[in-house]
Amino acid sequence: MNKTYAILAIAVASASLMPSVHADDLTGWFVNAGAGRANYHATVDQYDLGSEHGSAGIVNFGYRTQFIGFEAGYTNLGSVTGTVPDMVRGKLSGDGWTAGINGHFNLGSPWYISARAGFFMWKLHATLTDYTVDPSETYKASRQSLDGYAGVGFGYDFTRSWSVGVAFDYYRISKSHDEIGHLDIGSRVWTLNAEYRF
Repeated sequence: MNKTYAILAIAVASASLMPSVHADDLTGWFVNAGAGRANYHATVDQYDLGSEHGSAGIVNFGYRTQFIGFEAGYTNLGSVTGTVPDMVRGKLSGDGWTAGINGHFNLGSPWYISARAGFFMWKLHATLTDYTVDPSETYKASRQSLDGYAGVGFGYDFTRSWSVGVAFDYYRISKSHDEIGHLDIGSRVWTLNAEYRF
């Protein structure tokens, strides 16, 4: 998981140095949003808990000077559920706030590549319902911390103001707990997104 994050972070940092990329002047405020699929893989210490998938939604706003700038936004990583019939039902969901850098680079108008990286202030929400007692009992808990995110994208600029593309982002959730050990969840998110530039 750390390797995935490191590779994406390097890609973000080096995108503006690619000699074949030229940049149209996109100075100004922007807002973008995306929706798609999140794939999760979790481990606790050395134990592999497996993979799952769900829906995801992302919204960001920010400001660029020419082709690179800053962004802040919100990411909803969706939820996963598990059930043991007539015994328990569990649900785990995650979301958080992001803040980082954002780049939009033209490959040769109107095609572009994008890159982003920054901090992810995440929060996990867990719900467990126990059906072995009557009436059933529901327990809730949450954890939060600060980690990172990074991503790349590709798309088409229809006008100076509007563009549509696809993106891949990686969000890291890592937390140590005295009772369960070190929890590490890597969320790989594919989205279809649109951006409007003011």
